[in-house]
Amino acid sequence: MKVDTILVPVDGSEGSLLAIDTAKAIAQKFDSKIVLIHVVDVGTRGTMHEFYSYDPVVEEALIKRGEKLLDKEALKFEGMKVEKISLKGQAGDGIVTYADENPVDLIVMATRGMTRVRRFFVGSVTNYVVHHSKVPVLAIPVE
Repeated sequence: MKVDTILVPVDGSEGSLLAIDTAKAIAQKFDSKIVLIHVVDVGTRGTMHEFYSYDPVVEEALIKRGEKLLDKEALKFEGMKVEKISLKGQAGDGIVTYADENPVDLIVMATRGMTRVRRFFVGSVTNYVVHHSKVPVLAIPVE
């Protein structure tokens, strides 16, 4: 398996940090390029229990927060090939779409420590990516 490009979704969580460490180790072994991606969910969203949409001020603050996060996490790959991508939309769909439209050989991301009940109602970005991506996904469990 060639691993020229590794896509790593980042959100600042503990799981995101585990994925970064794992992706870094793989990238060092294969001399891979790292693509850090942060998807800002700024659209209208509806579930059984919530409905909201962000005003432009909140949206801009979320985008800036995401860009700062990407800059911070990119520092962990000093001396390596790193690209930072910031997108707006639903996280799972953004990750899968990016991987479909760009040369990506592996997606490295973590699962979250959600309860089964919460995962059933809320869903999981990792679960979505695993089931919809055409690219192999390394899903790291977070306990």
